[in-house]
Amino acid sequence: MTVYIVVVIALLALLVLGFFSSESIYLTQAQSQTPKNDKVVILTFGDGWKTQYTSAKPILDRYGFKGSFFITCTLVGLPLRMSWQDIISLSNDGNDIGSKTMTYKTLTKISSSSLNYEVGQSKQCLRDHGVNTTLFATPRGLGGDNATVINEIAKYYDFAINGFSNLMYLKCDGWKRYSSQTDCRTFFDNGTLTYANRYSVREWSHNSVDLAYMHNDTSIFKIFVQEVNSQNKYNNGGIINAIPIIAYHSVQNSNLRDSTGIALFSQEMKYLHDNNFRVTRVSDLGYNRTTNNLYIKGL
Repeated sequence: MTVYIVVVIALLALLVLGFFSSESIYLTQAQSQTPKNDKVVILTFGDGWKTQYTSAKPILDRYGFKGSFFITCTLVGLPLRMSWQDIISLSNDGNDIGSKTMTYKTLTKISSSSLNYEVGQSKQCLRDHGVNTTLFATPRGLGGDNATVINEIAKYYDFAINGFSNLMYLKCDGWKRYSSQTDCRTFFDNGTLTYANRYSVREWSHNSVDLAYMHNDTSIFKIFVQEVNSQNKYNNGGIINAIPIIAYHSVQNSNLRDSTGIALFSQEMKYLHDNNFRVTRVSDLGYNRTTNNLYIKGL
């Protein structure tokens, strides 16, 4: 009887071990077959509005998202704008802090000395407050067609948000209507400035839609969903060729020109989270000097 019990226990042990071993193999196989994430979004925030810290950041934190915040130095600390303490807190939490000039002047309409001040001194201003940035954004997205502006930005920064498009094509080859370029070099061989490059990274203006649809959250959310999914036909198998860069400014419920409603912003972030979008930052862009293409670091 005792021998019989021992044999039964041994057989049960083998069955249990076999089950867990099979289960382990099954899980490993399932994990290896999980499709790669082909959906990537970058979120930018312009002009240093206080609501980016008080309203947007708690929502980003809820989902573990990070954004890229572009600061105009002389606006810091003014009413309705972030303080340096807010900005440093964003940076310490892993968000990008980039420059958006010293005084928010249109870069195509100023002298060379003023251009240097707006572009170069704004980098120094951030450095003086503990932020050493390599990122820049032009006011109103103006300057991508101006070689003088592009060359000035290139002296100080690795990347610049500069112009608008539904998607940013990482090979800079998706704007056949505007350019014949097939890579992201800054100038063609004949010295002509290209339409898109790492100093003219193009974003999608959320506020343009906010205004066009008179802050109707239902309509805007549908357009947002279409926008972030428009990358699907370009990306597959973990290879990312195009991404939407979504540009926000103030996040509040006042229906102002540069505002997006808090509830809408929260709904959009929840959609990205629930649909497994990888939300990344401008600083996660890289530039391959051999192929002259952009890429997402870590993908």
